Amino acid sequence: MSGNSDGRRSERQSFEVPLALVLATGSLEGEAMDLSREGILIKAKGKITMLLQLNGQEYRGRLVRATPLSENETSYAIEFDEPMDGIEASAPSST
Repeated sequence: MSGNSDGRRSERQSFEVPLALVLATGSLEGEAMDLSREGILIKAKGKITMLLQLNGQEYRGRLVRATPLSENETSYAIEFDEPMDGIEASAPSST
């Protein structure tokens, strides 16, 4: 597996811009793994497909991780179906 020292396949760049995420998946089937009064862990077949609208372009990808940040914010990791043009996946230089 290629990538950088933190195990990612490509280098990340800081990037902040408004965007829209559109869920493209109708439904998933699965089973409960564990349950509490506050939530449930589910294992499902399939993937959650998303359409990202960014700077007038659309990119399709799949949800690979969702991490709650606070009561009203969540970070979402989306893996693109095709690499995004203009973003280089170069390893940091060793000089």
